[in-house]
Amino acid sequence: MKFTAAIVASLVGTSTALFDKNQPWGKRDYACVNVYQGIPDNSTVSAGQTVRVNFDRKPTGRCPDPLNQYPGDDYNVWLYNNPVRNMDTISFEKSIKITDGIKEKAGGVDITIPKDLPQVKDGSLWYLRVGTSLPTAPQVLINIMQMPSLFNAAGPFTVTRE
Repeated sequence: MKFTAAIVASLVGTSTALFDKNQPWGKRDYACVNVYQGIPDNSTVSAGQTVRVNFDRKPTGRCPDPLNQYPGDDYNVWLYNNPVRNMDTISFEKSIKITDGIKEKAGGVDITIPKDLPQVKDGSLWYLRVGTSLPTAPQVLINIMQMPSLFNAAGPFTVTRE
């Protein structure tokens, strides 16, 4: 019994380490945004710090080619703490919208890590997600029309408070 409890405890402790940020975060979600400047994985940033995030739609090796022909809608940037995959859904402790309305042609944005971040269990499990959707791409009918979404996720990284 102690052996089983130890295995379960170790699996729970490593579940966040096993999170694959490049897998879809939802239906019709593709890792097609190439962020080539931003917050490096396993780094540390400070609350209140401004970071330049540069992106494009150049091939990532994880993106189906047909999606490259459709323009992206305005981009958005979110912070997520401790995302965990359960089957085909992602749950997380906290999410914070950083900004939106970023034009695809801009190719970058300065974002500021909020100073008033909520308290979380583990401040070293933050992820930054840059996303858009493709409103002109073919829609799929599964009870509702759903357009593809594209993203890039950076992390995990630590956010320290001042």
